[in-house]
Amino acid sequence: MLPADIHTLHSSGFYQVRDYKCNCVECHKSRVEYSNTFNLCFVRSGYFEFEVFRNNLEVHVGRVLITKPDAEHIARHVDDQPDICTVLDLKPEFYKSLREHYRYDVPWFFENNDIHSLLLKCTPEVDYLHNAMLNMNGSQLQIDDIVLRIVDRVMKMLGNTEELSAVPAGLKKFHLSTIEKAKNYMLANFDQNVGLQQLADHCCVSLFHFSRIFKAVMKVTPHQYLSEIRLNHAKILLENTGYPVTQIAIQCGYNSVEHFATAYKQRFETTPSDSRSLRS
Repeated sequence: MLPADIHTLHSSGFYQVRDYKCNCVECHKSRVEYSNTFNLCFVRSGYFEFEVFRNNLEVHVGRVLITKPDAEHIARHVDDQPDICTVLDLKPEFYKSLREHYRYDVPWFFENNDIHSLLLKCTPEVDYLHNAMLNMNGSQLQIDDIVLRIVDRVMKMLGNTEELSAVPAGLKKFHLSTIEKAKNYMLANFDQNVGLQQLADHCCVSLFHFSRIFKAVMKVTPHQYLSEIRLNHAKILLENTGYPVTQIAIQCGYNSVEHFATAYKQRFETTPSDSRSLRS
């Protein structure tokens, strides 16, 4: 068994963001391992099983794994789908603050010692923020802000958890990479006029098959996913830049300010201009 490649991408006084690349060449289970920190794990590629306190969690694209400190677990790595993950570790002092801040929102999660890890659906908003965190080369304050946004969204997701249905074995074995490819394409090209046929062709699958498997894994349609990416990028630009609303609309893939303003208000229940005013 080859050791994993682990690199630190970002760090500060309250977190560390690590890039984890599995080098498995054969299917195996790890030894019993311990998580020393509260962490969030996002799978960028591949798949693994996470055994923790009577639960066997299937971790792949479209999901985020939350693990409490001192959780004992075993990971089963799959040789034909070695995983590449982003792990966001929160340092102990910040975890104490986190528990205090959200204790009334999700007391069942923090106070129940039988809950060691949870697997949640990764919303397009959290996906966008995770991608922004990976690719950000800005100031420490900008990176810290993105990290806090991710943590806040995940904590709020805990207040509205839903049971995740198992992905069919055939889809999991043969098409997780299709979803990863489509998701990455939309994250890189959301400012363009991306069509469903274009996505299907990029992933080398039929249009109808692509649409079905994308929703089966991501729990939203490709159109809903792309719209969420665009609108959340617009929100970041409105709150952190002085770009005109017209320019932001174009940068986010909208061909008219009216269409952008309508979509933005439906999503965030405020206008782009009011969203900027609230931040200033």
